[in-house]
Amino acid sequence: FAAIGLGELVGGRGPVLALPAYLSRIATNLWLDALRRSDRAAAAADPVWVAGVAEPAEPITRAAGEALFSRTAPQERAAVVLKDVFAFTLEEIAAILGTTQGAVKSALHRGRGKLAAPGAAPLGVRGEPASVELIDRFVAAFNARDIAAVTATLLETVAHEARGVGGERGRDAVWLEVTLSRPLNAAVARAKLEGEAVMISTFTTRSGRTFLTGVSRLEAADGLISRHVGYGFCPETLTLVGEALGLEAANNGYHQDPATLERMIGGARLPWARP
Repeated sequence: FAAIGLGELVGGRGPVLALPAYLSRIATNLWLDALRRSDRAAAAADPVWVAGVAEPAEPITRAAGEALFSRTAPQERAAVVLKDVFAFTLEEIAAILGTTQGAVKSALHRGRGKLAAPGAAPLGVRGEPASVELIDRFVAAFNARDIAAVTATLLETVAHEARGVGGERGRDAVWLEVTLSRPLNAAVARAKLEGEAVMISTFTTRSGRTFLTGVSRLEAADGLISRHVGYGFCPETLTLVGEALGLEAANNGYHQDPATLERMIGGARLPWARP
């Protein structure tokens, strides 16, 4: 899941080429492990589960996948799969998901409960939004260019995702170094977009014109920012947000120039990198 999330950074070194088959395999393994743990030996006599007969198992595989994706939130889903299928430790899962072990335990408990309950309603695809208070803390620290105060709002394994560019992980991310070095007339602020508190980036020219240069979603875990998703390199998104907020959007293009992008990728802290 971590590799898929940073797919733009790994290039041709192992992308998932057949995502439906990959997810079906995960769902199948999860279902089989659940049956074994429950000691449901009688299920082995069902023709659907006869060893070596793969095709008849497809309906159950599809049902398991639908249950996994329709009943659980992304973090719950990832926690269940990483723990119950791939047997990662709580510490490893927390690092992969950019959260704490306590949050992983809670996600596991909720996810397993939802999978066991019949008829749960489908859920959305977003994590827990950061609170207004947390966003305001980050905004104040950023505008003061106080790196210590900014860092204090971030989870140690915080994930930074620049849509259209790539991402990195950790409090010492290159993204923070670059962003905090911007001129003082570049600032961030909290805004409300479609009922959700988000963070916007603006730049004011010498003539007094203010442009929208970015919009970000901030997610939280245990009272700290666990994920930052920026849309500064998504021109259409910026244009729509600018129209909604009454700001003129700056066109940053879809991605960095090749030399800059290569430098960013080379300096990024990938989640599987070892110091």
